[in-house]
Order: sequence, then structure tokens, then C-alpha cells
Amino acid sequence: MASYDVLIVGGGIIGCTLARSLAREGVKVGVIERGAPGGEASSAAAGMLSPSAEAEKNSPLFPLCRASLELYGPLAADLYSETGIDPQYRTEGALLLYANENDRQALLPSIDWQRSQGLTIQELSQSELRSREPQLNAFGGGFFLPGDHKIDNRALMQALVQSCRQRGVTFLLGKNVTEIKPNGKAEIRVIANGEIFSAPQVVNTSGAWAAQISVAGLPPPPIRPVKGHILVLENSEEPLRHVIRSHRCYLVPRRGGKVIVGSTMEEAGFDKSPRAGPLTRLLVAAQETCPALAGSVVSDLWAGLRPASSDGLPLVGPTEIKGYFLGLGHFRNGILLAPVTAEILAGLLLRGESPYPISPILPSRFS
Repeated sequence: MASYDVLIVGGGIIGCTLARSLAREGVKVGVIERGAPGGEASSAAAGMLSPSAEAEKNSPLFPLCRASLELYGPLAADLYSETGIDPQYRTEGALLLYANENDRQALLPSIDWQRSQGLTIQELSQSELRSREPQLNAFGGGFFLPGDHKIDNRALMQALVQSCRQRGVTFLLGKNVTEIKPNGKAEIRVIANGEIFSAPQVVNTSGAWAAQISVAGLPPPPIRPVKGHILVLENSEEPLRHVIRSHRCYLVPRRGGKVIVGSTMEEAGFDKSPRAGPLTRLLVAAQETCPALAGSVVSDLWAGLRPASSDGLPLVGPTEIKGYFLGLGHFRNGILLAPVTAEILAGLLLRGESPYPISPILPSRFS
């Protein structure tokens, strides 16, 4: 049986970013994944890196979102250099639209708080919006958010997996983990498809499926799936330069004239079937936001499952079982928070301390 220093259960963006961080420090890592790496929420996302989306007053997540965004430039550059795969990290910023004064007033508390935290945000008139994005419909106005970035999350996953493999990470694929338990010998056993894997340290990064894994001595983590629909429109021209956000939809331009349109939030259990109603609402919202999209080809569509916790915050850190850690519940921000989560968990695993304050996201709050 192969031996590992750390076993990571779940090969999505959180698990793979952590695996790479550990492997860079000489740790022997195994990643156990029931499907393909990044095959669930990490591939279903739109790739927005938007700390402003979590900018409610005194939000404990906002500082971590900002810290993680600062890690993305070096991470993307390193991955491109190592693998030749360009994650398409872009920093053009986002436009947050409002239709009327009531919408504007609803946005102002968050905007004012972000400004108080040192963020530069520029309010734009209707004409200023149209000068930046001529294809937009007539809106009352909006805000330019230069601190919101984007990345091609699927290319990012490909680069991460290749980098991990180049650094000696072992991917144990097609392994459905059903049980995790200490073996009484300073190791933790992970049972998948009847096979037993063990390591002194185990990290559960299995996303929306985390509560389905039985962990001896612990209740299931309060994680549930939240469904989201996304569709892809393809144009011969590139109709947008910025990420566009409104209360109805978001539009994320990609190279080649593609625009990612999202997203819904639905409590539908583990059903990932795309449904006509939510997709139609997204399509209508996209066309009304940017009429130039009306002639686009719908080149792809899907539904994915975000891992949401019962209080809306991630669970990151140690548990009551020595050597067993969680990296769960990132909900809408798994892509954004992956770098900082990896640094937090790597610090805890290797040095016994986090490089960032993590009290609000510790799993012990549910003990």
C-alpha cells in the first residue's frame, strides 16, 4: 500500500490548490476523487473573482476574499510558466449596474463600506456606462469595480492538476470515499470503494458531498448543495470588455466571443439536471442587459452544485480528531478563496498555525 504524508479527499479547486501548495514544500500528497479532478463545482463556476460580492458591512469573509485575490496574479503566472496552460487571469474590473434610484440606494451601503475599507470605486452615469460598454442596454447608472477580476476556471483546473502531477502528487481517481476514521496508530484511514488508504493527516475538501462521508466520532458537517444554472453564448464578435453584474444576472466575457451567463440559486438537493425555466430567465436577462447577445449561439449550458454551509461561511481548519481537517462550504467563492484556503490549511498542517485570522471560519463553531 502506498503511503502518504497527507491525503486530500476531493479533487476540486480547493483540494488541488492545497495539494500543489503542500507538494511545493516536499510533502507526499494523495488526492482521492470520485470522478475527474475539478469535475463538479470547480468546472461549473463562471470564474468571477469578486471580493465586492461579499462586501457586507463587517463581513468576516471580505478580508479573506481580498487576501486571496492578491495571491491570484502570482499563482496564475506560476502556473502558466510551469505548465504552458494560460488560466486567463484578467484584471479589467467589473461594472455593477442599477436600473433606477431605488436600486442605487440599495447598493450604496455596501459601496460606502467598501470605500471605507480602502477600495476605489467609481460611480458611472448612464452615458459613462455606455462609453465603457457601448453594447449595454440603457441603465440608470452603475459602479466600476476595478478590484473585481476574472479567470478561466476550467483552464485554471487543468493547469493546477498538471502542476500537481509535475510535483509528484498522486491522483486516486474513481474512488468514492464513504468513511473516514482514526486507526489508533496516529494515522487516519480513508475508505473508498472497499479500499483503505491512510495518512497521518487527512483534509476533507469534498464539496457538496461532504455530509455523505461518515467520519467516526463526528457529526456530518452542515454542508448542503445549492444548484446553479449557467449558459454560454457565443458571438462572432466580442460584445463586452468587462464583467457585468446586476440583480438579474452576471455576464462574464471570455476570449473567442464567448459570454458566460449566470446564475441561479436553487434548493434542489443533488439534482444537476438543467431545467428550461431557470435557463430561460437567464437568457432573457442577458439579452435585456446586452441586446447584442440576442443573435448569439447558445454553445453550452449546465447546472452545478455549490457547497453551502448552514451559516454561509466556509469551514476551514482542524476538527476534534487529531490530524483531520476540513476545507468546505465555500459556496459561491470556491474559485476566489482557493489560494488563501490553501495557504491557511498548509500552514496548519505543516506548522500548526494559520498565516491569516480564521476564527469565524473554524469548524469548531459547530461543535
